[in-house]
Amino acid sequence: MADSQQIRAEIVTRLLNDAAFLERFLQDPDAVLAEFPDLDKFDGRYLKDKIEDWDSLTDVAERFGVPVPERPSGPPAALESDDPPRLQMVLHLRDDPAFFDLFQKDAAAALSAYPALEDEDAEYIQARVTDAASLQVVIDRYQTTVQSVSSPAREVEFSDAPPPRYVNTGFASQTTPTKLIDSFNTPLPAAQPHYFWLQIGDLMAEGLAQEGIALPTDKLPPEARLTIALFAFEGEIELVGAETGEIQLAPRGDILVTRRAAEPTGVPEAILQHRLYFGVRTMAGEAYGRLRCNIYYQNTLVQSHLIVARVSAAPTAQAYRMLWHASDYTLSKSLDSEQLVSMGENLLSVMVNSNGNGSHGFRFVGGKEFKNDATLTAGAIGQLQDWTRGALRKAAWGDDEEYKAGKKYQYGDKLDMAKLKSDLLSMTINGVRAYDSLIDTLTGDYNKSKALMALMRKPGQVQIASKEAAQLVIPAAMFYDYPFLEGNAPGDYSLCPEFVKALDGDKSLEECSCFQGDCPSYKDELVICPSGFWGFRHYLGLPMSVGDAADAPLRIGGGPPKMAVSVWKGSDFKERPPHEQRLQEMGVGWEYAESRDESLNMLKATESQVVYFYCHGGLTDKGVPYLLLGDKGGDWFVRSNLRRRVRWEKIRPLVFINGCHTTQLTPERALDFVSGFVQTSGAAGVIGTEITIFEPIATQFAEECLRRFLFEKQTLGEAVRGARLHMLKNGNPLGLVYIPYALPALKLA
Repeated sequence: MADSQQIRAEIVTRLLNDAAFLERFLQDPDAVLAEFPDLDKFDGRYLKDKIEDWDSLTDVAERFGVPVPERPSGPPAALESDDPPRLQMVLHLRDDPAFFDLFQKDAAAALSAYPALEDEDAEYIQARVTDAASLQVVIDRYQTTVQSVSSPAREVEFSDAPPPRYVNTGFASQTTPTKLIDSFNTPLPAAQPHYFWLQIGDLMAEGLAQEGIALPTDKLPPEARLTIALFAFEGEIELVGAETGEIQLAPRGDILVTRRAAEPTGVPEAILQHRLYFGVRTMAGEAYGRLRCNIYYQNTLVQSHLIVARVSAAPTAQAYRMLWHASDYTLSKSLDSEQLVSMGENLLSVMVNSNGNGSHGFRFVGGKEFKNDATLTAGAIGQLQDWTRGALRKAAWGDDEEYKAGKKYQYGDKLDMAKLKSDLLSMTINGVRAYDSLIDTLTGDYNKSKALMALMRKPGQVQIASKEAAQLVIPAAMFYDYPFLEGNAPGDYSLCPEFVKALDGDKSLEECSCFQGDCPSYKDELVICPSGFWGFRHYLGLPMSVGDAADAPLRIGGGPPKMAVSVWKGSDFKERPPHEQRLQEMGVGWEYAESRDESLNMLKATESQVVYFYCHGGLTDKGVPYLLLGDKGGDWFVRSNLRRRVRWEKIRPLVFINGCHTTQLTPERALDFVSGFVQTSGAAGVIGTEITIFEPIATQFAEECLRRFLFEKQTLGEAVRGARLHMLKNGNPLGLVYIPYALPALKLA
């Protein structure tokens, strides 16, 4: 594929050196740009909008670093092509030790400096370059295989729609804040105060993004307010002063600043009305520093932007780009007003992503202007998972080890208060440990932890968004945040009397005061109340921003409720026939498959709102996750089966994977299916489990959750919580094993 940056530089160079070509462009820019089919649409629009005469052409040339000659009267000079992006990248790694250090710490951040790099080249460089020797091998390979690659002609389209509103970001000196830094090839001075700025509107030449990053504000709700929050990386660019600001869409479409973070001296009021400034300070020494800039609507993360800047004690111009901006998380690319309003306001919004050095960043925004960020290692997250899953396993089959064939399910049909209390005590101890080990790290200090606990006291919607891989599954449903005194003898603890009373009553647990945020035993540290668990109190959702997956929808249409069901028919699934009958008796439309091939053919054509798997699962000898359908000897259903076979566009269903007696298929490995169904097939979301499950759990939870989702039209967050409480009302706390990888506000139209 041709490099659009090279093409735009070629066009600008020719305009500067060919008077006839410039005249043609000024008269009919669309016709001229159509001669360059590989030019990016954004670059074409930029050139068309910005170049009106010779003076504006020279401004664009300076913006792109193209030498400006005397005004031409003759033919253009011969042009020389730049190196391909992959060669530029590896030469940059070779010539810039700090850039190579950034690549080793956070390859994605370094690669984002080269947006024209092909995906396969980025993957190759990331896989092969580990040290100086391997880097030179790659450089030698690229230097001996440089070739031009042309892509098919593309029609350049321009619509009459309102111009896009771009997210412009950059830096400015604190001594001259109106003079924005626009020299992208020069590092920022080390250990110096600066302003980071953000302005949404027309594309700005001083902006750091190499490609336009649009926020489609024309589709936002009228007068929508967006929160802008900055987050720092440990040891990198420091935040100084306020870390959040607010902007609002005015009735005529302008973007106005409604709450400032900083007010630099000498900046005219007219600029401060449209540009947000934040105080920052660069670190000492020679290195790349990062910031994360998140945009929220009603505490829902909408976009996340990564800002990277080279910092130097003696900054001088370099051959490579030293400052850049990339967007690496988008909840919704369309942001239509119905979608955003339908999300409702999140009580708490968390973004989780990799820091590139084996640790992971958590960015929190919540009500009452709660905001913080923290870093956890993969090992710390693994410890949380071990604690919480261990307690769930012990409740399900009697020990905290992973499931193996032959382990017996511990819950019967009748309420066993002794077992329920014992399991809730074990789950509480592990849930408290997980929460306690995390809370102060996430909030920053004890007082902020108290503020978060107060914020989370009442039921609400909680979104934990991730764009990373499976190791970032946060066991939020098992967090227990009520006061609890660990270390006493088991007999010292008791169950909440209000909860016990509700178990015997006729009303649902949702109507119990405990699950409405008003537990009478809240302050008693020796009393266990299940409402202390986030999964029983809140409406949780864990949406994933996966690659180039389509926007996560909030509505699933399609008329009367229908299900596409794929099953394991082995005799060991004794509860399957009555389970299927109860589902059909709800009045749901029914499609059915009992083999891998039948399932794929059904899913290819289905318009059902729910795709339901009731089956076994496991791992191949190569570690590839599979679902097992049909009966003995059946073929495996693996992620790669979806490509070229299953792509949902008209109706994007919720996928529900109920994998019973499944060995080795942890949530981390099962996420291969989650990303496959979301990214490849376009699913609205996926429901999975923390641990393997047994048929009594699978049937009871699925029937209640699907009834609420399909027929009561509850949001997915409400339906999952309601199904958990339904099981708890029957004396079984294991509804907490289910994980909704979807927006909590997802519902049927």
